Amino acid sequence: MHQTLSVGQRAGAPPLFALRVALLFCAPLMVNGIGLPYFPVFLDYLGMSDAEIGVILAMPYLLRMIGTPLGSWAADRAPDRVHVLIWSSVVSLVTALALCFSQSFWAVLIIYGLQGIVYAPYVPVAEAILVTGVRRWGFDYGFIRLWGSAAFILTNLIGGWLFAIAGGGMVAPAMAAFFVLTIVTALTAPRLGRTGFRASAAGDVAQTVGPSPFMKPYFILVVAGAALSQGSHAMLFTFASIYWAKQGYSGGAISLFWAAGVVAEILMFWLSARFLSRISLWGLILFGCGVAVLRWIIFPMHLGFWGHLGLQCAHAFTFATAHIGIQRFLIANVDESREASAQGYYTTMIALFMALGTWVSGFLYNAWGVHGFYAMSIAAGLGFAMVLAARIIQPQSAGAGGVTVEPS
Repeated sequence: MHQTLSVGQRAGAPPLFALRVALLFCAPLMVNGIGLPYFPVFLDYLGMSDAEIGVILAMPYLLRMIGTPLGSWAADRAPDRVHVLIWSSVVSLVTALALCFSQSFWAVLIIYGLQGIVYAPYVPVAEAILVTGVRRWGFDYGFIRLWGSAAFILTNLIGGWLFAIAGGGMVAPAMAAFFVLTIVTALTAPRLGRTGFRASAAGDVAQTVGPSPFMKPYFILVVAGAALSQGSHAMLFTFASIYWAKQGYSGGAISLFWAAGVVAEILMFWLSARFLSRISLWGLILFGCGVAVLRWIIFPMHLGFWGHLGLQCAHAFTFATAHIGIQRFLIANVDESREASAQGYYTTMIALFMALGTWVSGFLYNAWGVHGFYAMSIAAGLGFAMVLAARIIQPQSAGAGGVTVEPS
């Protein structure tokens, strides 16, 4: 798919569209920059067991299976998708403030689970707004999306500094502070109105408004397979920081490990328009799944500081490459009026496998420690097989019963 590198103002686009959407991604990924690496440490700080940590971290992923499709469905039918963003960010802030005063297992489980429901639609709806800009005005998806990843790195480094000063107790207040920013960016997000079908600006994909593709076998297989590969990151997000800390790495070193992966991710997004456009969407997704298999096989090895730092750079492939591929797949197969629903569909699949992976990882890590990552490699391998099966059975033309998809 052709993508232009220019992100300047386009005729017909809302003023400063690229900047406003870039900031729209920065705020939630700043929340994640604290939550993903340090919320497990916060739970450890509260005295939770490994099994309790696994249950608590699995709960929001599980409940996102409710919040994501409902929020995404509502966004496609609202007068403007931004309304859902504002609602999501305000209620998420309330839950984050409540976590600052919660210490028991059940209190944290209930509040964090509620946050999982209300926060779930935020990023999928932001993705829908960005992809609408790609469809209508030809904005470069990767270049706009990378600023969220850059914000993740910045917050990750801030989190390492705060952890060194205040320990695990800093996590909940820091997340609450960044949820305030999600409200600000939601209020300033571009208003696109109720969306209807428009053809892709790039003009290289046949688009039709017709029956929903969401229940077609090839569509389910490719989305579920890619989501399962993303779900294989569950043990990394849950126990990597704890594992590294027990290996004697400082908070600063742990922050560098997380930052290295996101720097690599940013570079991949930045270069995507130049280089990844030459690779089919199937190649991108399959390559990402394949690298995930290798990543989790290598992770338990004694790598040392530089080895762990280098392995984290594989995130450019296990996340960014596969994510770009799945976005191209959704653009090729789903019309604009269902964009938020499509993003929610994919995110719900990820939430399902993240919930299962996070829940299982607590028991795996308790039983086998870091060697539990081998199970994540098996999951990524299954995801690879599902995407490959989807590639084999996908329709080759609109006449085959679906929207024309990009050839390999």
